[in-house]
Amino acid sequence: MSEENLSPFTNLSNTELAVIRTDLATERKDLAKDRNRMAAERTLMAWIRTSLSMITFGFGIDRFFHYLKRTEMGTSVNAINEERVLGLSLITLGVFALAFAIVVHWNTLKKLEEEDFQYTSKWSLGITVAIVLVFIGLASYIPIITQDINMMEIFSLDSQVIQNFAFLTVFSIILTLGVELSLQNLLNFWRQPSLLIRSLLAVIVIPPLVVALTLLIFKLPEAFVSALVLLVASPGPALLTRRAAMAGARFDYIVSLQVTLAILAIVFTPLTLKFFSVLSPYDTDVNFLKVAYQVASVQFFPLSIGFAIRTIWSDSLEEISSFLRIVSNTLFIVLSIILLLIGFDVVPVLGVVPILVAIILTLLGLAIGHLFGIGYEADIQSGMAVTTIARNAGLAIFIALFKDQARVVPVIVGVLIIGIVAGLPYSIWMKRKII
Repeated sequence: MSEENLSPFTNLSNTELAVIRTDLATERKDLAKDRNRMAAERTLMAWIRTSLSMITFGFGIDRFFHYLKRTEMGTSVNAINEERVLGLSLITLGVFALAFAIVVHWNTLKKLEEEDFQYTSKWSLGITVAIVLVFIGLASYIPIITQDINMMEIFSLDSQVIQNFAFLTVFSIILTLGVELSLQNLLNFWRQPSLLIRSLLAVIVIPPLVVALTLLIFKLPEAFVSALVLLVASPGPALLTRRAAMAGARFDYIVSLQVTLAILAIVFTPLTLKFFSVLSPYDTDVNFLKVAYQVASVQFFPLSIGFAIRTIWSDSLEEISSFLRIVSNTLFIVLSIILLLIGFDVVPVLGVVPILVAIILTLLGLAIGHLFGIGYEADIQSGMAVTTIARNAGLAIFIALFKDQARVVPVIVGVLIIGIVAGLPYSIWMKRKII
């Protein structure tokens, strides 16, 4: 063969050929971009099919039960009952998945145009949709196997599905805390008497006195007074870490404080209610054992399971923690949306004066926590302030139902929503300051 017909790559070493191939791969990227773009298009089309399937099935299920209500029970056209929750949930989830698939696809196309494309996604839309479907199924299945399905509107505090979903959400969050909880960090927190005493003064000692003074100054509706008393007597909510994270609070401090408050709630809550039962004419006394059982079932039980998982499967701790974090975060977002839908219907009914009082108490609580946190790092100071205004609505609602005060439950949710909204500017300000 003549030298003219020889390939320019003849007689080159493997190292030289590797360098040339690398250069060619770097220069000729158009075909790779086309392949990636087509893969992204196929992914989007798959999500479109999945979303349309969920929306179609949800619409069909919803219309089926809608038809049964009209033909068999004469229910009005706009009634939304427990039997239709699955259909409505599928429609909502389908719309959510389609919207986020479009956003993800658009971001992918933008990144493909960049010279230095890097894979940075740490969030899976598929896992998120699957998690929500699992818990929607569980929340819908529990009322079926327990019988006595309440025929209430789905977006209602009386809805069995909503209550089950809330319980599963709180359980998953506390379970995640147990897996991530370091016993050494908890002991270190208890060994800092100054920080411990300041935190307890700000969270469980000063707020009841402020509420008591408020009740002496203002003449407020009975249901609103009961809601305030029950909330101030219930510190350390299950969702505290999520709320404190919005303010850039230190995770180890918040978890240690939350566990401490859960332990003290067994004694603190009944004593606080006893104090207000003497101060106000309303019945706020409560059984010690009932409160202890509620705290144990909602907080200690999943916390203990999580700590056991941390101890037994220490080698796979990171993977387990990551999975549980995805589950709990997803359920928290869904539950937050549900509570907002419920709360914003309740808030206008409270009246102008109760709303203003709730806002003032929230701002005072933030000021108290912030002042008691002076001298510590900003992430501890913000955590102390947020914990001061954050209350265990689940425990407050349990006590209200136990005392046959179901009418107070919507007011508790309304006050909770007002507190979250009023405290949001502080959280944003502190997080920017910390970052």
